[in-house]
Amino acid sequence: MKAGTGESKIVLEGLSKRYGTFTALEPISLTVEEGEFLTLLGPSGSGKTTLLQMISGLVDPTAGRLLVNGEDWTHRPVNQRGMGMVFQHYALFPHMTVAENVSFPLEMRKLPARDVSAQVEETLRKVQLDSFAHRFPRELSGGQQQRVALARCFVFRPKVILMDEPLGALDKALREHMQLEIRRLHKEYGTTVIYVTHDQEEALVMSDRICVMNHARIEQLGAPHQIYSDPETVFAAGFIGHSNVLKGTRQAVEGASAVITTANGTFTGRYTARDQATTEVALVIRPEQMRLGQAPSSEFEGVRGRLTDLVYLGSERRLLITLGDGETIMLRHDPSAGSLPSIGDEVATHWPKALARVVA
Repeated sequence: MKAGTGESKIVLEGLSKRYGTFTALEPISLTVEEGEFLTLLGPSGSGKTTLLQMISGLVDPTAGRLLVNGEDWTHRPVNQRGMGMVFQHYALFPHMTVAENVSFPLEMRKLPARDVSAQVEETLRKVQLDSFAHRFPRELSGGQQQRVALARCFVFRPKVILMDEPLGALDKALREHMQLEIRRLHKEYGTTVIYVTHDQEEALVMSDRICVMNHARIEQLGAPHQIYSDPETVFAAGFIGHSNVLKGTRQAVEGASAVITTANGTFTGRYTARDQATTEVALVIRPEQMRLGQAPSSEFEGVRGRLTDLVYLGSERRLLITLGDGETIMLRHDPSAGSLPSIGDEVATHWPKALARVVA
């Protein structure tokens, strides 16, 4: 996927939104690079859609500034921003054909008819709908309608495209296909994209960077692999991918590592917690980092528990293991890696110290 160019396209300076006494978005400062695919990821009510709406101009901020290409766009009307928008509900014109829907933004910009026809034909070909140009939206599947919405957005070559959960209404297989379709269009056009979703896998697949949001503020910002491998908070660790989280108390910090005591033992993990004033921390281990059996050397640590469930998922088995304090952890196991213990058996697990993470 094409990464940003390093040049700032959009800069948010302390942008916030309040409705009376309710804070929809705490002051946020953020820079989006030219050509970057940035995903705003978080649960409902985290502020991601509010932030997107302020960038689009649909909502006025309570405080702060929005800069685009170095110009102050904080209060610029939405119809003067020239940004493309794609929403979960396709908002296609039912009385227009596919070609007419896609040509609409070009005609509104009063482009010559010959240019309109050429750009519509090219864009429909890119989304593989050129043979559907004369159909009406009611004659299309959900995935085809969403591709028309994407084509209508990309056809006028906007410098910035804003997407608010555009794939939320599609089934899993179609959603995964459309993720790749949007990735491909982003690479071809080099457009700056800001994408809202609550789907963590979608964010990992599509993004140059992910902005994890929670309680109306930014929880963590970084590349997908950074957020997955080095979560900075318990929330980020739990929201991106599956995590085993053992809560406890930080005992000591040794360079880039910390020692944590939990109800299931004392462990070591990499530590760069933002809030180093608190001693209430947690050890995070990803399920794929765990193995069955006793720790083979001092470079590993582990816990013992009882196998309480085993889930077969084709490419992997997920083992659910209940520890002595009642906490349940999950381990991913390759089905071809040999026999497994039976449900109810006591089992030992281990993981490399270097891969465990201590977060606040």
